[in-house]
Amino acid sequence: MSKRFLFPAVFLMAALAASAAQRGGGPPPAPEPNPDGPLYRQTGEQYRVYDFPGTGESIPYRLFVPSTWTPETSMPILVTLRAGNSVNNNHREDNDLVREGEERGYIVISPMGYRPLRQPYYGSPYPISRPAGPSVPADGWTEEEDQRAEQDVLYVIDLVAAEYNADTSRVYIHGQNPSGSGALHLAARYPERFRAVIASSAPIVYDDYPFENLRDRVALMVIHGDQDTSNPIEASQALAEAAIAAGVDAMYATVPGGVHLTAYLDFAEEIFDFLDAH
Repeated sequence: MSKRFLFPAVFLMAALAASAAQRGGGPPPAPEPNPDGPLYRQTGEQYRVYDFPGTGESIPYRLFVPSTWTPETSMPILVTLRAGNSVNNNHREDNDLVREGEERGYIVISPMGYRPLRQPYYGSPYPISRPAGPSVPADGWTEEEDQRAEQDVLYVIDLVAAEYNADTSRVYIHGQNPSGSGALHLAARYPERFRAVIASSAPIVYDDYPFENLRDRVALMVIHGDQDTSNPIEASQALAEAAIAAGVDAMYATVPGGVHLTAYLDFAEEIFDFLDAH
């Protein structure tokens, strides 16, 4: 075959593989790292994008890799889902999750949930308990967007793990408020992928939550700031108690002085102590 037909053939094969995966009911395969990319295997804080399989859309995510990383190093991953309408929220300047990640040797990633400013629940069906009544996770999003928001997290994990030789037996997931519902959803749906989940100010309505999926597989840490005026602290305490009653390796912690948006940042050292213990 002449060289002028080589690249079209490669793209055709990739398209056929993606199409076959979709016909079989599963998502297209995860994207592969690009060794020729300008940030390939760089350390430090990074803005990244990748092409979403099956659509080709450029999807952003944030990435932090400790300065001590080497190609021979296999570091754990903390996935911290975005806590607001920006890819930067969990990577603010002097962010304590990133600082602890540097000190303890953790890669920290923040997937957006498919498209920017889209599904804050990352496909989770579990409402957040609020004083005015439970939230509506699916409100305004299609089933396809929910599925892609969920898949985005898995794609970013696989992409980063492949590029940085990460320890896939130690992948942890954290979420705040609706993204905490997303973290709990993903941990229960894919318990083989996560070692622990941290839910911050994320008191889901847990009546239908499959705690049994976490039992003996995924540890749970529930935290809530005592100055949080958005979500009820009692509901987070009840969530942790229900998990413990169901046989989950779970714990609850109140963050002294913690307000709604930043309690988990104030508690970063304790979060990483929990991760190190699991």
